[in-house]
Amino acid sequence: NRPHQPAVIFIAADGRQEALTFAAVGERIGRLAAALSSLGLARGDRLLLRLPTGPDAALSFFAAIAAGLVPVPCSTMLTRRELGQLAAETEARLLLQAAPPGGAEEGPPLPALILDPSELHERARKKRPATIADTVAEDPAFLIFTSGTGGRPKGVLHAQRSVLGRRPMRLGWQGFGPDDRVMHAGQLNWTYTLGVGLMDPWAAGASALLYTGQHDPSRWPELILQHQVTVFAAVPTVFRQILKYGRPELLRRAPLRHCLTAGEALSPELLA
Repeated sequence: NRPHQPAVIFIAADGRQEALTFAAVGERIGRLAAALSSLGLARGDRLLLRLPTGPDAALSFFAAIAAGLVPVPCSTMLTRRELGQLAAETEARLLLQAAPPGGAEEGPPLPALILDPSELHERARKKRPATIADTVAEDPAFLIFTSGTGGRPKGVLHAQRSVLGRRPMRLGWQGFGPDDRVMHAGQLNWTYTLGVGLMDPWAAGASALLYTGQHDPSRWPELILQHQVTVFAAVPTVFRQILKYGRPELLRRAPLRHCLTAGEALSPELLA
């Protein structure tokens, strides 16, 4: 209902910003979905997204879902072998990456189709926005791999209905409203960031802010104040680092009204 409100603002280390309205996000996702559909991929095919946090990672993720494909976001830190193993396990048909993986070791083959985001954007530029794929609630939407802290990472397949399943959390935990400016400290290959940092603010009509620079804990209070963040989300470790290395006193001058934490246990001492 607010097409000209910023849906997402990407903030670079040098202070440059790229803001996209809800209307622009919808239009660009539609064109990217059309470009993906032109590659000969079938409904439900997996595609690996090995992209740093930024517009390419965010828009390609939702464009793949809109095209009826299943995006698999993965870390840019994966080696050639690790990426090949992930490709084999997911049977991915496409790899979208901005730079080749490190590591000289051999491994399972990568997908036959590998594109740079600029190539996909060039295809999208010539397309009209695609009609969103006609999926049902139980159809697969996206596949995320766990961090592997308790063993080998495991793929967790999320159904299309998972977005609606987030609604009780938005109402009972987050309290997002259309005037909120939500900043998440995580990366876009993580459900915590994709969900709490993008899906949930958008569902509430709020603006999402993502920092694309080096995640120096001392920067977060400055960013929160500078960009008038009202809700900040991170793991407990980030809050602990802010208290130790940052300038938390800056937050007293910010409109910050709510902090969210997940991903690991929050100690009573840190909460206090």
